[in-house]
Amino acid sequence: MSLQIAAPGRSVGAMASEPVDPNVPPSGTGCADCTAAGGWWLHLRRCAQCGHVGCCDTSPEQHATAHVRSSGHPVIRSFEPGEDWFFDYRTGDFLDGPPLAPPESHPPSQPVPGPAGRVPPDWEAHLH
Repeated sequence: MSLQIAAPGRSVGAMASEPVDPNVPPSGTGCADCTAAGGWWLHLRRCAQCGHVGCCDTSPEQHATAHVRSSGHPVIRSFEPGEDWFFDYRTGDFLDGPPLAPPESHPPSQPVPGPAGRVPPDWEAHLH
């Protein structure tokens, strides 16, 4: 997939045929699937439609992309502190978008990778 940066001012609303719901809160402060399985993640992504928080494609399990494929919700937003970019999986574009229901990121005190206590000492060897 080729990644492209959207032209300045290009917004999620112009790109997404599925609604982006700014009122839906995130599913939690960490990857929902990794948390359920006792796993860990590098960075977190949030579904802009339903709030599901999943781990990035560099993480061992790549749950954010798995959620996109299983749900059909094509737009995600970074769930990292200080990042507010959106990404449309259909086009490969990074986009501007509306503020989402708080919190807009995991707690700044949460380590990266995380969560604390579940990251193996050789974590870098497990990244994609």
